[in-house]
Amino acid sequence: MTRHIIILILLFPLISIAQLSEGGFPASFDLKEDIGSFNNIELQVPYINVNSEQGLQDNPQPFRIGEPIVAEIDLIKEGTWSEGKRGERILRLGIGSKDARGLVLYYSNFSIPEGGRLFIYSLDESQLIGAFTHKNNPSGTYFATEMIQGDELVLEYNSPKNLSQDPIIKIHQVHYIYEDVYNELKGSSGPCEVNVNCPEGGNWQNEKRSVAKILLTSSSGSSLCTGALINNMKQDSTPYFLTARHCGSSATPTHFSQWLFYFNFESPDCEDPIQDPPSKTITGCELVAEAPDGPSSGSDFRLLKLNNKPPADINPWFAGWRNDGLASPSGVGIHHPKGDIKKISTYTASLVSCDYGSSGQNPNGNYWRVVWVETESGHGVTEGGSSGSAIFDNTGKLVGTLTGGAASCTNLNEPDFYGKFSEHWDGNGSDESSWLKPWLDPENTGVQSMEGFGYGSLLSANFAADTTVISIGGRASFEDLSLGDPEQWEWTFYGGSPGQYSGQNPSGITYAEYGEYGVRLKVTEGNISDELFKDKYIRVTPNLYPNPAYDHIVLDFGSRPLSFIEASIYDMNGRLVQDFSSNEITNGIWRIQLGSIRAGRYIMRVKTDIMEDNLPLVVY
Repeated sequence: MTRHIIILILLFPLISIAQLSEGGFPASFDLKEDIGSFNNIELQVPYINVNSEQGLQDNPQPFRIGEPIVAEIDLIKEGTWSEGKRGERILRLGIGSKDARGLVLYYSNFSIPEGGRLFIYSLDESQLIGAFTHKNNPSGTYFATEMIQGDELVLEYNSPKNLSQDPIIKIHQVHYIYEDVYNELKGSSGPCEVNVNCPEGGNWQNEKRSVAKILLTSSSGSSLCTGALINNMKQDSTPYFLTARHCGSSATPTHFSQWLFYFNFESPDCEDPIQDPPSKTITGCELVAEAPDGPSSGSDFRLLKLNNKPPADINPWFAGWRNDGLASPSGVGIHHPKGDIKKISTYTASLVSCDYGSSGQNPNGNYWRVVWVETESGHGVTEGGSSGSAIFDNTGKLVGTLTGGAASCTNLNEPDFYGKFSEHWDGNGSDESSWLKPWLDPENTGVQSMEGFGYGSLLSANFAADTTVISIGGRASFEDLSLGDPEQWEWTFYGGSPGQYSGQNPSGITYAEYGEYGVRLKVTEGNISDELFKDKYIRVTPNLYPNPAYDHIVLDFGSRPLSFIEASIYDMNGRLVQDFSSNEITNGIWRIQLGSIRAGRYIMRVKTDIMEDNLPLVVY
């Protein structure tokens, strides 16, 4: 199990989802010699109750991903003690369950004395969370730690040499995650979904900060939903969090204290990330108010209060809202389908007031019906795991929460249904425990609209180019899109000229060589910095001339050496017209005789040992 820390960093890029903790590394990671084996507990694989997808049933369900295993494990009694190189005491315990996609630990007692540190990591040490200290869970009672991927994990407690008090860490359940919610670090949502930092999300950068994924536990196991931080009239950053009533219908106060809220789980740009993007996790909440059970009885909302105020490094946003019941003409939904990174769906036709699941209109209905549209980067919809997510109007105000629907990547034009915020407000019967109004407007001001607000010290590097595909000798300009207030910018343009730039928005970066090139931006504010690298971000295609052509064309690849080149010409119906190949290219120039190719419009597909390109070609 032991690895020297340098080996760990070189071989395994640590997954950076982080629960609120102190950071650092376990003492065993820094030991060059083996400190011995430790006890491992193998848990029986539970019976898997097949998940019910989100849909138009009378009793919508959240996206189930895991089954509970009753464990009753005491770390002190079951773990194995060793001694570190500085005399510290090291307590380790392995827990596993065959073929699990992930394991989540739920504690009946979780109390760490001051000076002690608890870490949890995967058996291959590629994922690490902690250190958890006396600052976590000061009540010492129920607690949860976020999912560790794979079917084995290790708990490691480090105690200073002079600390005599031991922790109390008792695990009462281990949830066996059977859904592949991290699917090669991409997630498992449909191919039509649109990442929130695609161009469609450019005007929604504040609203997205309010949205978080929920890993919830209830009597039926582990499930995923989405929700959003929401503002109140006092604007005192009370951590109210709005989601759906059907997310964890059977949850008890104990369950709520163990819910996990994942903030900022999103790709930094429009591409799916190669590695898991960073996020921050808050543990626990309490129930404040909720609608009656079932979509026919109410508007399906649940208002929670997080156990911890989101820290500044989460960069939280408390969403604004409207309770006037007027249909929004356009807007977006922001959500985590199937637990994937944050996505955005767009609507451009007015919301329709209706009853849940209805194709008709009802001005007094509890729900908004919405149909999503295709946009530049895809056709965002919702899926299981999106339940409880916010739908925003054209001014960025929250006007509903998702109950269910028929939209999917295979049913792009089917509707979804959102419980109306105006019904959440005071429309669920006469009991104030079923209203939002007493909590969001405690002084009964009668306000119908509330702006959002946020705080934070997050510095997050981000940028975009005016074009990412250019021909040899072409130029690109870059815009800084970083969050926060950076004071310094350091750009690196691999393959570009100039290769380095210090300033906010560089322009006229020239690319003289064929290929794909990365761009790196480091931003700094005081002693805080953040860095973003976009691999293969700029694509430099060969020059094709003359175009329009008559009897020949020339492909110019620059001076970059190529081991092979192939080209094929296709007509506009996709039919192959002619193939070409060449093993000898002099100075990067390839002259091709077009022969008997008729006049018309074509696509030339060029393939080299570096990449492939489709180039438009006109023959006259």
